[in-house]
Amino acid sequence: MYAEDVLVVLYPNKKDVKSILILNPFDNDVKIFNVDSIEEVKKVLRENLPFCDQGHEPLIHLGFAVIMEWENLPSSQILIGKPEDIDKALG
Repeated sequence: MYAEDVLVVLYPNKKDVKSILILNPFDNDVKIFNVDSIEEVKKVLRENLPFCDQGHEPLIHLGFAVIMEWENLPSSQILIGKPEDIDKALG
């Protein structure tokens, strides 16, 4: 992913979607929607992704929307379980 990309997370997965998170760090914007189907996800994305159409075909400037499933997010080595883990994890 790049700084200009928008992260879309389907929770818990595409097959049994319950909610969708749209994280747009480029515009400092986070949105969460409750959904019951992929059709609802499509509608939410059409209405809420930062498409620009100023004199051209609609597109996301400088990046893309990257869709991931919560259950398939890559594992991280940075883990916090207790308050004291914060300093250990982030130095």
